[in-house]
Amino acid sequence: MDKEQLIKLAEELYQEAFDANAYFLIIQQYGKMRKEYLPEMRLSSAFYSVVYEALQRACFIELAKLYDRTKGAYSIGTMLNFCEENLAYFSEYRDTVEIEDDGKKYVFPVPYQHRLKPAEECFFKEEVRVQRDIYKIFDASSADTAPVTVELTFRQFLELYKKRYSSLSKKRENMSEQRNKIYAHNDKRGIFNQEEVLEKNPLFYTDMQELIEFALDTTGLIVGALTGVCKARSYSNIDDWEGTLMLARLGLKYQGYDQEQKEKAFWEEFHSKEKRQAE
Repeated sequence: MDKEQLIKLAEELYQEAFDANAYFLIIQQYGKMRKEYLPEMRLSSAFYSVVYEALQRACFIELAKLYDRTKGAYSIGTMLNFCEENLAYFSEYRDTVEIEDDGKKYVFPVPYQHRLKPAEECFFKEEVRVQRDIYKIFDASSADTAPVTVELTFRQFLELYKKRYSSLSKKRENMSEQRNKIYAHNDKRGIFNQEEVLEKNPLFYTDMQELIEFALDTTGLIVGALTGVCKARSYSNIDDWEGTLMLARLGLKYQGYDQEQKEKAFWEEFHSKEKRQAE
């Protein structure tokens, strides 16, 4: 695979991860919206029910594609393998700094700076221990949970992500089984005994979120390292749904006010007619 093909693959997988994340973030908003705007959502209850179901399916299918184990399919795993086979496409360091002193030039490599996620700390036990010990000197109350940053070459970064990929094997397997038995095919177990499939191959929202975040991490790194472009992880206005429901609430409020005004005008006219008849 040449460099341009690898860039194309990474960008395609990034877009799938981006879309899956967008679906997931909107799904997460449903609980809050139903709690705070249930009357407004009931104005279009069928629409919201259908959209919620469609988002769940779309999110799951996009995520399953990212971790597809089918022979010949491209996935996060195959992308990582291609990167390992073609390390010559990547600069070992994020950047270099040149300093001139007394007529001599000195070149210093600038490694990648990476803030460890909780799931990654087990791969850097010594670095975590040292930094947390330093934090304790200044702030003992939050030292045990303070973020830890490490310096990595690209090769080390790729090795870290391959380890993380392996650590997700059970969740990837469960997702694949659900995809094959329930979402992608009319498997007899998926039709007649779906509960058993879900029980044997559980995949929780927290698992899906972890898989999405890992896909965004890996594709973001590869695209950035090959093109110098830093990709966004979500739409900047992904939470604009609430604005629509606020307008619906305002509409309901003024609808009630308009009805009150009409009733008030009716009774005023009614009493006015009674008064004229009495005179």
